[in-house]
Amino acid sequence: MTAQAHTASSPSPEGQRLPVVKGGLPMMGHAIPFARDPVGFLLRAHGRQGEAVAFSLPGRRVASFCGPQANAAVLSLDDSEADRRPVYEPLVTPLVGPGAIFDVPAEVKTWHDSLLLSLLRRDALARHAPDMFDQVERYIAPWPTSGTFELMTVMRDLAARITAHCLIGPRFNRTVGPALATLLDQLQAAFFMSFVVGSRSLLPHHRRADRARKTLTRAIKEIAPHDRPEDSERSHFEELMSAVGPDGRSLDEDTAAAVMLGWLFASASTPAHAAWTGVLLLQHPQWLPVLRAEQEAAFTDHPPASLSALHGLERLGHCLLEAERLHPAVWLLARTAVRDLCIRGYRVPRGHLVCVSPGASHRLPGVFRDPGTFDPDRYLPDRREHRATPCALIGFSGGRHPCLGMSFALQTTKVIWSVLLRAFDLELADPDVREARTDLKHPPRRPCTVRYRRRNR
Repeated sequence: MTAQAHTASSPSPEGQRLPVVKGGLPMMGHAIPFARDPVGFLLRAHGRQGEAVAFSLPGRRVASFCGPQANAAVLSLDDSEADRRPVYEPLVTPLVGPGAIFDVPAEVKTWHDSLLLSLLRRDALARHAPDMFDQVERYIAPWPTSGTFELMTVMRDLAARITAHCLIGPRFNRTVGPALATLLDQLQAAFFMSFVVGSRSLLPHHRRADRARKTLTRAIKEIAPHDRPEDSERSHFEELMSAVGPDGRSLDEDTAAAVMLGWLFASASTPAHAAWTGVLLLQHPQWLPVLRAEQEAAFTDHPPASLSALHGLERLGHCLLEAERLHPAVWLLARTAVRDLCIRGYRVPRGHLVCVSPGASHRLPGVFRDPGTFDPDRYLPDRREHRATPCALIGFSGGRHPCLGMSFALQTTKVIWSVLLRAFDLELADPDVREARTDLKHPPRRPCTVRYRRRNR
């Protein structure tokens, strides 16, 4: 990669011009090769021209940066320099409703984030753990002794039910849970289509998403206010409604429902990460005895009585990190340059889309040894390749805006695979699993069929 003296952004517009990716078509720019294989496109471009390149998409000029130092420079920019809201607000607000996520001033979004963090602190995660195990055990209980299941469908169902139960409430999960994953899929499909076509159009995807949003919003408003978790005097919805924001006002019912729907929508990266974790483990079955032995040593009971026992699954944690590296659920992190910037010595004009790609950065041989190889040992204390430089592993973003739900998502995935590995012998029906490019999360292409047989426990 090209080494630059600048390690952070500067307000000065001075610097060298970004190298431009060759090719491209009038009006379309590089949209076709980018859409066909975005990670491959970026790896080729950066491999030829260094850590910073420019290319074009319909109506947009893109400044792409790749590599740990470049990732750190971009992800350290604040919203007055490179803002996420112009990129994501038009995509997200129609799906969750106004007044939530990016459809609010920065100080209000910070307040909304603090409301979610109360459900994601370590003490909250400890309370969630038994419920997570219970949700997975209940889900697999009716399965016969042997059979098959579609991996992405199961991960989608489990992640949706766990998130609904822990963040909204048990009654909401029991009532909406069976349909929740399908409704969230409809929102995700509309998100993808809006990203592809560049605007929200009246496609069938958007009409289905509108119906899904109305269904989920109505269910949240009807159920969540009375959905008090065990040993709690107030529901999570009531906690939202009673909180006071930076302007001295509380949320109204519609906005509180939109905030909660945003929590559900944000959980959509978990199924892809959990599914790829399973694919990689079953493609490398030599790891299964290691993980089962680790679980037997860590758990004196099942489900474990403490969060520390779950944290003791270090080798499973390394497998999760490797799945994050090889198949990050978010393969592109984008911001809009609010003003002219100088990043790593390159001029980035105001209005450019500024991007880093976890999918490309995670496959750089100068950062990770044999980057195309599944190797959980790279996270052992004597190697720790992901810690050798800041922002080497950014599958859950990083810098100023790390993913708030990362610990919750990783704990969900750990619980799911702890239960499945303990309960079943598993194998892929077809070990050749490819990415689905019709989804921004790039999950395993369906059907991804897994054969299972119950184990004696």
